[in-house]
Amino acid sequence: MFRFLSNSTLLRTFFFRPLSSATAAGTTTTTVDYLTNTLGLARPSAIAIAEQLNIKTTTRPDSVVELFKSFGFTPTHIATIVSKLPSLLLANAVKNLAPKLQFFSDNGVSDPALVHIISTDPVILRRSLQNQIVPSISFLKELLPANHNIASLLTAKRGTRLVHTFSRQMMPNVDTLRSHGVPESSILRLWALRPQTLLFNADEFKGVLKRVKEMGFDEKGLNLIHGVYALCAMKEGKWESKVSVFRSFGWGEEEVIALFVKQPTIMHLSEERIKKPLDFFMNELGWMREDISKYPMVLILSFEKRVVPRCRVLLLLIEKGFVSTKSMGRALTIPEDRFTKAFLSSYEKEIPELLEVYQSNKVGLPQSAVSV
Repeated sequence: MFRFLSNSTLLRTFFFRPLSSATAAGTTTTTVDYLTNTLGLARPSAIAIAEQLNIKTTTRPDSVVELFKSFGFTPTHIATIVSKLPSLLLANAVKNLAPKLQFFSDNGVSDPALVHIISTDPVILRRSLQNQIVPSISFLKELLPANHNIASLLTAKRGTRLVHTFSRQMMPNVDTLRSHGVPESSILRLWALRPQTLLFNADEFKGVLKRVKEMGFDEKGLNLIHGVYALCAMKEGKWESKVSVFRSFGWGEEEVIALFVKQPTIMHLSEERIKKPLDFFMNELGWMREDISKYPMVLILSFEKRVVPRCRVLLLLIEKGFVSTKSMGRALTIPEDRFTKAFLSSYEKEIPELLEVYQSNKVGLPQSAVSV
């Protein structure tokens, strides 16, 4: 007897059967061959990309490659772009990519700047032309001085973040900053570094700006935008909580505010992260509040990687009479190469173990009271 299959079984068997391994392998081979032969990718890289990309026909990839070439991209550039964003190879070159590339080119971002920008951050071509790219570039043109061009800004480190993060909701807060005399260069920096700050509630943002100006921040200085960000990012009650840590070491609120104006990033730190260096400098090294106020950066430096190793060296040099205690503040804040030259290389003959002391992973210092 023959057993007849039901209609639903027939449908499942013949129409919803998964692709054979031979079909899948064929598609993968086509993709790998295209990536290696057309773009010059190494086979291992092509195989990895083929896991994210399925080229069934070369029509779209060919048009994308030709479009990029017409804007000055070499096969190497295109290979870099595809390695970072494989799906771009299957985009609609005419409707989606060409208008964006042409817009950048028409606005002063042409080869080689355009090639650099897209090769570094191809995701920018996934942004909406009308809702993201056009308004962000128009806004940048408003903010930039006449002698500054868009290309130099976008080719800077993380420059394309300005396009990614732009929102029309930023405009009221930008207008507020402008009305208080904050320079465009500072507004651009805030946008580039902390774009979420410009999305803050407009009325609350005005209150924060008023508060930082009352604290003594100069609207022309860069510190103001760091102060604005610190307060915008701080949850209710956190300011008082952090000031309380300083109070426990004998500080008054006016002293804390003066410190904040000089080094706003201090208030980005957690209470514990503030307490640790305060305890070290004031209780172990004997620094006064005035010493820390003179060198506020010491509170935000990496404690284990910078403060402790350098202090070990400095305490040894002070003990031997080679440097004075007044040099500690400056010595902690200067760049690594200058510290090495001034405090390690200069005394390696007199104290051969100095470099070993510096590189030691041990944490903990002699119980010496050393004032700046």
